Amino acid sequence: MKNGLPTAARLSLAALLLAVVSACGGAEEYTVPSTACGRDVSRDELGALLPSGAELREEQSVSDRSFSCQVYVDDLMQFAFTEHSGQRKFDVSAYAKSGRLGGFDQLRASDVSDNAVVSHTRSVVMAPCPKAGRNYILDLELPNTEGDHSDDIERFVRSYLPTGLAAMGC
Repeated sequence: MKNGLPTAARLSLAALLLAVVSACGGAEEYTVPSTACGRDVSRDELGALLPSGAELREEQSVSDRSFSCQVYVDDLMQFAFTEHSGQRKFDVSAYAKSGRLGGFDQLRASDVSDNAVVSHTRSVVMAPCPKAGRNYILDLELPNTEGDHSDDIERFVRSYLPTGLAAMGC
C-alpha cells in the first residue's frame, strides 16, 4: 500500500477515469444540414429520419424532368428521394398495392396530398404541376432503416413539398 490506496484500487480508479474521459471525447457527429443536394429542407424533419454517425455525404442526379438525392451516413445510404415532373396522373395507392411502384412495408394512405401513400420506410406523393404540365411525383425512401418511421416521413414530406414543387417548375 502506497499513498493510502492499494494498487488494485488505484488501477480501478484509473480505469474508471479513462472510461469517463473516453466517453466525453467520442467520435465527432455530423451536423444535420438545412439542405439536401442543394434543396432547402427542414433540419429538424431531416434529422428525425437520419441515424447518428460520424460523416454525412450526398450524391445527386439530375435530368430534364427528374432529380434524385441520396444521403449517406458513414457510407451507408440512409435517405433518398426522387422527384419527377411532367408525369401522367395515376392512382398512387392502386399502383403501390399492385407492386408497380416497388415494395412498401405496411402501406397506408397519406394525408399529405389526395394522391399519396406512406409506409414504415417509404412515401410516394403525386401533386398537380400546372406550370410544367401534368403532375409532380416525390418518391422518398429510407433504404437501410428498420421500424415504423411513417409519421416522421409524412412530417418531412409536408415540409418539403412546396420546395420540391417549386424546384421542379411547378
